[in-house]
Amino acid sequence: MQVPQKLSHRLHQFLVCFTFWGLSICAYAQNDASIGTSPAIPVTPAAKQSVHWGTGFVVDNEYLLTAWHVVQSQKQILVGPLISGRWVLAEVVQSDPKLDLALLKARINLPPLWLSPSNQIPHGLEVSVIGFPQPRMQGLSKKISQGIVNGYRTDQEQALDTGFIQFSAEVAQGNSGGPVFGPDGTVIGMVQRKLNSDKLTESGANSNVSFAIRSSALIKFLQNSPVNPRQRQVSIETLLRPYQLFNQSQASVLAVIARDTVIPDATKLP
Repeated sequence: MQVPQKLSHRLHQFLVCFTFWGLSICAYAQNDASIGTSPAIPVTPAAKQSVHWGTGFVVDNEYLLTAWHVVQSQKQILVGPLISGRWVLAEVVQSDPKLDLALLKARINLPPLWLSPSNQIPHGLEVSVIGFPQPRMQGLSKKISQGIVNGYRTDQEQALDTGFIQFSAEVAQGNSGGPVFGPDGTVIGMVQRKLNSDKLTESGANSNVSFAIRSSALIKFLQNSPVNPRQRQVSIETLLRPYQLFNQSQASVLAVIARDTVIPDATKLP
C-alpha cells in the first residue's frame, strides 16, 4: 500500500514526552530522513537520526543557556543561524538535570543579554518570548509572542515556591530554553515547559499554561561557571514596544539542534 506523501512525512515526526516535577514536558524529535526540504538546516539526508529542537540565549560572548532536556544524551549540538547564516558546533560545559539547565560553549561572539537577579517578579508584568517554536511547521525563523506573568508554580504537597513563573505568552515545542523578557528587555526567566494541552482541555482548564525558571536561579547556576552574566533589575517603568524589544534582543537568541548521531561536516549548509 502506498503511503500518502503528507502522512509519510508525519511518520518521521514524534514527540518525546516525560514528567518533570509533576508537569508534562514534550521535546520535538524527528527522523532526519525528512529534513532535506529545508535549505537553512545543515543535515545529511542519508543519515537517520533523532533530532531535538530548542532555543538558547547568549549569557557571555561564547556561552549560551538552554534547557537540559533539549541536549540531554545527544552526541552533536549545533547553534545558529548566526548573522552570517552559519551554524556552529557547541558543547555542554555545565548542566543541572534537576533544574533542567545546560550551559553551552560555541564560537559565536555575540552580545550577552541582561539577567534580572530579583526573585520578586510582579503579577501582571508584561513579558515577551523570543524563540523557534515548531520549526518544521513554522519555519526556522525567530518568533515573538507576548503575555503577562500569571503567577508562580507551587509544590502542591509542600506548598513551597519552586522558583517557576507561570506566564501566558504562547510557546510550543522548540521554545524550550528560550528567554522570557520583562518589558524593558531584561531576561526574567527561561522557558522550560508547557502543560499538556490535551489533558488541560479535557479537564476544562486554560490550555495556555507555560512555565519559566526565574533568572535569579539562572544566575545562581552560573556562579560556578566561567560566565559572569550581566545583571540589572527589571524596570517596570520602561515599556519597549514588541518590535523594539525584538530588534534589540533577537541577535542573541539562537536555535539549538541536538542530534543523537555525529554527522561529518555538519555545519555545512546543503
